[in-house]
Amino acid sequence: MQSYASAQLASPGTYFQTAAFCCLVAIVLIRAGRVWRRAPRGLLAPDEPVRVESAPVPGPAASRARGDRTVGRVYLCFGWFLVLGTVVNLVNGVRSVWG
Repeated sequence: MQSYASAQLASPGTYFQTAAFCCLVAIVLIRAGRVWRRAPRGLLAPDEPVRVESAPVPGPAASRARGDRTVGRVYLCFGWFLVLGTVVNLVNGVRSVWG
């Protein structure tokens, strides 16, 4: 049997920078997905009621709200996919530091 030596594809710093970036983007996408999945409201102020000149504005139609929930689920899927990328990059960074 032949033994194969693993080749270092990037420096450890590159792996850790990529992991940090993936983690940051994953946090933003998961937060946006959770807000959009719960209610068809804005991302910056999800708990505030929408008012125009002290009169409440009715919510969007049911089909629009369902579409927002779907978009929220898509954001959640991408966010959790990037969490997986963060873990892989951290493991590769630690392996490149140790060996």
